Amino acid sequence: MFAVPVAAPQIWLFEFFGLLFCALVVSAMLRRPREKAARRNSTSRHGIILQNIGIFCTAIGPARPQLGWLSPPAIAAYMIILLLMSSAIGLFVWSSTWLGKNWSLEARMLEDHQLVRTGPYAHVRHPIYFAMLLLLLSMALAFGHWLQLALAVPVFVVGTKMRTDAEEQLLEESFGDAFRDYRSSTPAIIPRFS
Repeated sequence: MFAVPVAAPQIWLFEFFGLLFCALVVSAMLRRPREKAARRNSTSRHGIILQNIGIFCTAIGPARPQLGWLSPPAIAAYMIILLLMSSAIGLFVWSSTWLGKNWSLEARMLEDHQLVRTGPYAHVRHPIYFAMLLLLLSMALAFGHWLQLALAVPVFVVGTKMRTDAEEQLLEESFGDAFRDYRSSTPAIIPRFS
């Protein structure tokens, strides 16, 4: 696959923040108490797989660490990677904390599930998927794999659509008009800037 030249610290910076992101996801999974879900939608598992394939498609191929570490393009890349990854991590922590026990990798409803419409969920219905998109874009920049986005983004979008559809089906069944009002007033993934 094609790669534009990058500076080696771009890769290291992304790898550090990528590992931190993964560690936070695992930590959130481990903090969840044992639960007995009332209902699950297993379609979301296929979406999880596709999202991860999309993200990893961005990493396919060798990187070309040929830029000078202090060259203007490298410095710009460091700043953008820092911005994207700190935003992705901050958004994941904010969102998963706000959801509390409602947070899960797989689409499911607890018997006492709540419809969360505040915090990051006042701006988008699925902020964690926006965080994952920021991670995907940061990876493309870090490795210089812009061409791989032509495959990665569509696969990621299909996986995200599968997950959001599964989650929203369960939410609509549980919360009816309250969820339909929320869905009609709040964007799914990308916040409105107006």
